[in-house]
Amino acid sequence: MAVAAAAVAAALLLLLAADGTVAERLPPTCPSDIYCTGPLLHVVQMASIYHDSKTFVDMKMKYSSNETLRIFEDLMKRTEQKPSRLEVELFVNETFEPAGSEFESWTPDDWIQQPRFLENIADPDLRQWGSKLNLLWNSLGRKMKEDVRINHDRYSIIYVPHPVIVPGGRFREFYYWDSYWIIKGLILSEMFQTVKGMLTNFLSIVDMYGFIPNGGRIYYAMRSQPPLLIPMMKSYVDATHDVDFIKSNIHILEKEF
Repeated sequence: MAVAAAAVAAALLLLLAADGTVAERLPPTCPSDIYCTGPLLHVVQMASIYHDSKTFVDMKMKYSSNETLRIFEDLMKRTEQKPSRLEVELFVNETFEPAGSEFESWTPDDWIQQPRFLENIADPDLRQWGSKLNLLWNSLGRKMKEDVRINHDRYSIIYVPHPVIVPGGRFREFYYWDSYWIIKGLILSEMFQTVKGMLTNFLSIVDMYGFIPNGGRIYYAMRSQPPLLIPMMKSYVDATHDVDFIKSNIHILEKEF
């Protein structure tokens, strides 16, 4: 079996080596000539001005996409299509705002310092650890600025009306699979209002895309994960008995599944 698997892998590598245009024939992850495809994205990412390739594609444009592309074309003409790393960095600083500028400060309104699950932890060290975990909700909450809704075409983030809890670190937006587990933790922490807001966000995204992308950025719009919205909704309804919420959205759940 291992020999056969190795043979298949070798054959695939040979096929890819023989046809270097395979990647070029794949469709872009989204139509954006800034965040998903095109020479601007290629030049900026190949310049490696950031340690993380995600940094640039999470930035907000200061100007419209047409104006941003015009400034980029001027740069390319001025440098004879060979801008230096410093020139690319100056261009990005001139035309984009730092990653994360789409959010405003937000602390969950329904956060509880001592949720009931802590009372069931007998070991004092584990109870203290659980209390510290519960504190993390306050640092992982994100709320989008109203400008994201108004000027959504200047962002890579997908606008949602309610605040979310994100995985953290470089992942500033929601992620579908992660949210399944996050919602389970929020329910344990009795943060039902936050959970309902996140579920409402997902329902609006299904209305928009017909499914929920892997994450909350337009460059994730061509990929998804297993349909977890129904299990999320079940966890919420089991905990709150908010049957009306599921009744009013059952058609969207069916559409997503």
